[in-house]
Amino acid sequence: MNKFVRFPRDAALPQMALTLNGPAMLEVFAQLLRQQSSPTDITSCEVDRIKYRPARNLAVSYRLAGFDRESGERVEQLVAARFCGEGDAAPRHEKALRGESVATAMGPQISHLPSLHMVAHWWPNDAKLGHSAACLGGAEVARNEAVRGLVAALSEGRGIVLGHRWSVVQVVPEHRACARVELDYCAEPGAAAVSCAVYAKADASMQAAKTHSIMLALHQSEAQRDGRLWTPRPLLWQESSGLHWQAALPGSLALTASAQVGEAASPRVGALLAAFHSVQVAEAPAFSAQEAGSRQRMVAETLLRIEPRWSLLIQSLATALNEGLAGLSDASAVTLHTDLHPGNIIVHKARHGLIDLDGVRSGPAVLDLGDWIGDSLYRALLAGTDVATALVACRLFQQAYAHHGGERISEATLAWATANSLFCQRAWRCAVNLKPGRFALVEPLLELACAIARAGSIDAAMLMSQRQAA
Repeated sequence: MNKFVRFPRDAALPQMALTLNGPAMLEVFAQLLRQQSSPTDITSCEVDRIKYRPARNLAVSYRLAGFDRESGERVEQLVAARFCGEGDAAPRHEKALRGESVATAMGPQISHLPSLHMVAHWWPNDAKLGHSAACLGGAEVARNEAVRGLVAALSEGRGIVLGHRWSVVQVVPEHRACARVELDYCAEPGAAAVSCAVYAKADASMQAAKTHSIMLALHQSEAQRDGRLWTPRPLLWQESSGLHWQAALPGSLALTASAQVGEAASPRVGALLAAFHSVQVAEAPAFSAQEAGSRQRMVAETLLRIEPRWSLLIQSLATALNEGLAGLSDASAVTLHTDLHPGNIIVHKARHGLIDLDGVRSGPAVLDLGDWIGDSLYRALLAGTDVATALVACRLFQQAYAHHGGERISEATLAWATANSLFCQRAWRCAVNLKPGRFALVEPLLELACAIARAGSIDAAMLMSQRQAA
């Protein structure tokens, strides 16, 4: 198999080539709309997200756009489709029909297409987010009720809602969704109007109550008060809507400004992480070495099912990573972000903040550092830029972290964590999320992780890059 193909070949999912082709799926959805006498004409279909489960199923979300023939207005629609192995789609469809469904922008709610073994939920219908999805997706009564509850919490029950404008910014079907809300309200009758931007987040795991407590501890910490730490203020965990409300941080994502965080900004991120790690949060679930080992085994098994040709790389890497697990049990625990990359860093002028705190845990500090360095190396490979430049920025990040009170971590431990992140985060995501061009990176990422694990130094990335260039 050519490692540069856009996606894997899976005998259990022969429809994969069609399902990942946006223009081809446009006609599939257009035909479904015609069968249901929908007034919408689709003009575009883009693949939004993919979750691949080898030899089992493929979940793909699509963003459709078109025009309503009756009103002439533009219509947008998200569709979350599950493509199954033969015989699995019909039972899924029957189960989905037993749940509640709501109206959608283009008309259909839940679709079954036997020829592609497809079951599709048309947003805001979602098998696991349920009422929260309906609220985020435009149910007016639910939205008004949720906003009134938020304003009551912000104003000790005296506030008056003046207006709210919603924009759904992220949907990961059956997992999580988020909307930005521009809110106008008065804190009490006769008071001046207040305008603010907030986010409403829903997650299928229903861990938002714990997330709210964790975010509150971070926001009330000494590090936040003295300006070393900057995280969003949690506003309300709203059980009735299933929404977790939090204030928006001003600024833009570090990833928006540049594909990589360079030498100038890397020390600021290191200092920010040191401040974050300094806050003790009792509510944060504890990380365990056993959990890390289970994750490594699961990733190895999945990647081997996708491509057996990677077996030698994976076996070598799995052995090296397993040997390093023992040292994690003795490491002191800090508050971990667990998904540290430029997409979760907000930049406002010279200030940097941390967002997406739903996965906060308690565990060894090196795991966050390994995630940051692993992501930096991955983005260098993705962009085709010099790995040496990325390593310089990583060293500046590491030095600033230690200088601002973070743990001084041995090179061997840092190399282990970086290799572990390249394997369990970056290579894994490239294989199962299948964003354009990512699948071709799985093998180089495995080779990079092996080189770093064997050498016991992240500098092995530069040597490997030089060999490839030669």
